[in-house]
Amino acid sequence: MADKAIVFDMDGVLFDTERIYMDAWRAVALEMSIGNIEEAVQGCVGLNRHDSKQFFRDRYGEAFPYDDYMGASTARFREKVAEEGLLVKKGVFELLSWLKEQGYGIALASSTSCEGVKKNIADAGIDGYFEVVVGGDMVEHSKPQPDIYLLACSLLGAEPSETYAVEDSPNGIHSAYAAGMKVIMVPDMIPLTQEIKELLYCKKDSLLDVLALLQQKSAMRIPLAGVSNTRDLGGYMAKDGRIIRRERLLRSGALASTTEEDRCKLVEEYHLKTIIDFRTPAERLESPDPAMSGVTVIENPILEETVMGITRESGEHSAMDKKTQEHVRESMAGMLVKGIQSMPGGPMEYMKQMYVNLITAPFSRNQYRRFFDILLEGSDGAVLWHCSAGKDRVGVGTALLLSALGIPREQIIADYMQTNDFTKRDVDALLQKVTAHLDVSTQTGQEAARAIRLLLAVEEDYINSVFAKMEEECGSTDAFLELHMGLTAEKRRTLCDRYLTEEQ
Repeated sequence: MADKAIVFDMDGVLFDTERIYMDAWRAVALEMSIGNIEEAVQGCVGLNRHDSKQFFRDRYGEAFPYDDYMGASTARFREKVAEEGLLVKKGVFELLSWLKEQGYGIALASSTSCEGVKKNIADAGIDGYFEVVVGGDMVEHSKPQPDIYLLACSLLGAEPSETYAVEDSPNGIHSAYAAGMKVIMVPDMIPLTQEIKELLYCKKDSLLDVLALLQQKSAMRIPLAGVSNTRDLGGYMAKDGRIIRRERLLRSGALASTTEEDRCKLVEEYHLKTIIDFRTPAERLESPDPAMSGVTVIENPILEETVMGITRESGEHSAMDKKTQEHVRESMAGMLVKGIQSMPGGPMEYMKQMYVNLITAPFSRNQYRRFFDILLEGSDGAVLWHCSAGKDRVGVGTALLLSALGIPREQIIADYMQTNDFTKRDVDALLQKVTAHLDVSTQTGQEAARAIRLLLAVEEDYINSVFAKMEEECGSTDAFLELHMGLTAEKRRTLCDRYLTEEQ
């Protein structure tokens, strides 16, 4: 089983061939007096020969001379390639080399015939990078059906949900999305639409940008056996050109499930000295942080227990056996399902308001202010802050901190959104348990399942509501940080000097 895997489309992603194909189709259509060819030019990108033929017949009738038309277009394409050569897209060699060095399983899934694919990548000198090559003639239905990507993942021994797909066309994106993969779009001839945007893990302008994304993710994630959402913020670049120091600022989910090896890694490799626990006393009682030699734990709850609806009047919760605790969790899941429909404005508005409350409620504001005070006191080692899942309270606290350090807004949001990537497996497992209370064969059940996912994951709208509230209330994020977080110009300089460096 490949731990890290990625599958590439070929035309338009690795090679600048889509433009040549389209020019050939248009030229032959003109010669054969075939009108209205643009719909086919756009619609057939990513389809194999069988599905392209059906596409043409559906739109132009059974009498359409497909074989003659396609034969002439292919000949025109080959003439052009023979004249100009097969142009490799910018960043191909850099990205493939890095992926191989990092131990990724690498596959290619193209609607072109397998023989044609292998010839192209051999001519370009990149065939040695691919463990698996899947052509459109190896599956009954190529893109937009998921078959070709599912076969590529199977041959790689990779779990589709943990595998990236790099695509440029709507048909390819639908195919990879249907296979359950994390789809990265690098647009070529066909621009991004809102419908396609909703299927993407992200959009990047070039393969070099894909490389930068994967390098950043590789550098920042701290691989722990017991916690999925622990990362080092070191490496983010501030507006002044300095970068966050490595092994100084760590964000995480709860640490109760860490293994002894995990704890040794945090202490010995990341030089952990201080833990700031954002959870309430009740949460800490249920899942206390494990002791780590030389590490100081500071309790700094961001929410009051009454706000979370948590009480621990008798302390009995800590004495529950595992079976009882599981029953309580299942009951809470059932209550969550029942409460979904009663949320004012629905779950999205509920979550946005909850995020706004994190920076407007006096208690929460004071606790985030204390968070900055602790960071300003500093230490020689790393500081780690966590809540339960490391997504909401930690997400807002991290956004405030990165803003104070001068990290660009788009990077702050990208960091926030990576929570979905790091916690996907955990969220999927929890969602499966929670939705056991639902009849997902009904529209109501499906809507409730989608709503629950909105509560368990993160959305750009959540964190954007925080930035919008700060700007509405104070005019800017900087003004909010000064007024409500106590970050005077002098304190902010101290914070930046402590955690930023000019060393790359």
